[in-house]
Amino acid sequence: MDTKTVYEQLTNVNIEQQKQIWDERGKGYYGEYLLFCELYRSVSGNSKILMNLNIPTDNSKTTEIDLILIHETGLYVFEIKHYKGTIYGKDSDAIWTQYFRTVQNSKFKNPINQNRYHILALKKLFPDMPMHSCIVFTNHDCDIRVANSNDEISVCTLSNINRTLKNRFLNSTSKYSMEDIDSIFVKLSAYSQMKEPVTINHTEADFFSWVQPTITKLEEKKDEVENLKSTWNNNIKQLKKTRIKGIIANIIVAILCVVLATAYCSSVIQKNNDILAEFKQNFLHIDEIDNKYIDALNSYVDVSNISLKPLTDDAVTFSARIAITNDIYGIALTENSKYIVITNSGKVFEYDVFGEHLRYSRIGNMIGKGIRGYGDLANVQFYGISNTEDISYIKITNIELFKLDVSRTIVKDKLEIELYSN
Repeated sequence: MDTKTVYEQLTNVNIEQQKQIWDERGKGYYGEYLLFCELYRSVSGNSKILMNLNIPTDNSKTTEIDLILIHETGLYVFEIKHYKGTIYGKDSDAIWTQYFRTVQNSKFKNPINQNRYHILALKKLFPDMPMHSCIVFTNHDCDIRVANSNDEISVCTLSNINRTLKNRFLNSTSKYSMEDIDSIFVKLSAYSQMKEPVTINHTEADFFSWVQPTITKLEEKKDEVENLKSTWNNNIKQLKKTRIKGIIANIIVAILCVVLATAYCSSVIQKNNDILAEFKQNFLHIDEIDNKYIDALNSYVDVSNISLKPLTDDAVTFSARIAITNDIYGIALTENSKYIVITNSGKVFEYDVFGEHLRYSRIGNMIGKGIRGYGDLANVQFYGISNTEDISYIKITNIELFKLDVSRTIVKDKLEIELYSN
């Protein structure tokens, strides 16, 4: 059987029909199907899969579990989300945020809490069995920015599920034989929507019999490949016989290609060098090269109390204090102020200073003599950077320079301040 057929056997859901309907539940089925395919192909060790189980709870109701992997190291309980966008949240938050650049953000319940409820129900059936909570986002257009401090819970994308499970298996003890796994499978099957067992010659088929037709097809494809390989080798032999006749022509063509390629590559290299030089200049200052205001601004702004610490495997935190040493001018952060971070490898990251978690206030972000001499930058999280030693440079852009007069006259905008240099 192919994976679609086995999936329908386990869930009683035809994934092709769901893709045609493609409502919200259909999308959910498709996410479950993608994870099923990944586990079906790749999980190591003795295991079986069950999907869409309705497990009884205390209040005479049931809770639906997307997928359970019965493995020799324990039960792996999956909560599956087929969401797009960037996912923000903490393991301790009740609500997580689904962020989009072009449309309104969406809120949803913390799936870790949902899965904790599922595991509590399973603990009544298997009180002594190790259970692992896995939250998987299956949409390829999804980026996870979740701060998870609980080592017993895994939050990952579909592309990382195999690596995540391998680490779990390595850190767990193999306790269950194939007979134990079959017994657990039979007990849990009573709560699933799976069809009647597949039978071959009036006998329930084992797992190998399920996949034997697929293996047979692969063997047939292997024979086809061998035949194509033999034909290819014969063609190569024929080409070798005629190669000498065209060798002189080939050499001439090769020389011409080298000459043309060299000329073309030289022009491309020059063009790329010009683009790179222009990029370096444009990055040096946001609005104009050799800006006298930018040079002056950095000369009388004092940066202190710098804190740069690791947060997670994929994020660091940063904060600092900005103080003004000039009696004539003051500065103000704007709604468009951004952090620009450069790593040792040359990557450039951009983060908004203000947004969903930190609201902008012009009065609260003005610094200068007679107003307030300094201001502390709020603690910010730089996602996508593994550790603090990777950072070589940090600056903040879109700063306004104003006079310390009654009207707070703006002298220049879109300026920048260097905050950190390693």
